[in-house]
Amino acid sequence: MKLIVFDVGNAACSVISSPTNIGMMIDCGSNSDNSNPVDLYNNDKKWLGIKPFIKSDGTSYELGLLHITHPDDDHVRNAKRIKEEIEPYLLIKREYEEFPDGDSINQEYKDYIDKKYRGNNPETIEWGFEKNEIFQIPMDTLKNDEILSKKLRNNSSIIRFIEKDGFRILYCGDMETAGWEWLVKNNKRFVDTISNGIDVLIAPHHGHISGFPSALFDIIGKVKCVIHSKGSEANIEGTDISTQYSEKTYGVIYKSLNDNCMYKGKALTTRSNGNIYIQVNSTDFNVWTDKASSNHEKLT
Repeated sequence: MKLIVFDVGNAACSVISSPTNIGMMIDCGSNSDNSNPVDLYNNDKKWLGIKPFIKSDGTSYELGLLHITHPDDDHVRNAKRIKEEIEPYLLIKREYEEFPDGDSINQEYKDYIDKKYRGNNPETIEWGFEKNEIFQIPMDTLKNDEILSKKLRNNSSIIRFIEKDGFRILYCGDMETAGWEWLVKNNKRFVDTISNGIDVLIAPHHGHISGFPSALFDIIGKVKCVIHSKGSEANIEGTDISTQYSEKTYGVIYKSLNDNCMYKGKALTTRSNGNIYIQVNSTDFNVWTDKASSNHEKLT
């Protein structure tokens, strides 16, 4: 299994090459100041080893699945290019009409993705993961809960847990602290799934304090690595980025492709490290980044 967390500024987009070489994309955000994920995907396609998903009738799709955690603009604004250039077969999302403010959702996302995926009985994709689970708070609960409804769009995030060869990763969308508290209290399947811990946490809400998942850490303890899209080690003065992640992270050794040196860091950030690459093998996982963070310890 291989994956890339793309550097898309204050947005979100990641791609996974499954053990069976089928591609899964988590969110499709982009940023005009950074390289587009479609171009990055094409540049790294050989390393990823992704092969098209081919249906029984011979129809081919570049990606097996596009997972939209929630339809904030920074998570969906690249929808047109994704649909036209690296089309997914399946889509996981909440339909835009479910949201009280559905009219304000990115129009290209609605036209090119959401409205296009309303079919039934799709063919099964064999991913090759040991676990591949999604969790979400019911929309009726979100609308009727006084606290959750204040950040309804963020708390609507569909989060995904993947496990392969003992490596566990959790994609958190923009889930807020209150949303984590609800999941831990009310979703036993979620608690049972994460009870063995997490290796890599894709931090909720880009690393903002408002998404810090204390309830999650109470169950999983420390993680090996946190990845978010804000400043290096979350220590940029004047922001609302949580510094607590470093206390909950053991840290990983990674190689910077910029200088071919090894570094150790706890919170890797696309803002400071650029694109982040992970390869999982049967005993461990390896990490590379485009560049090193100035706050990380240089080893060689």
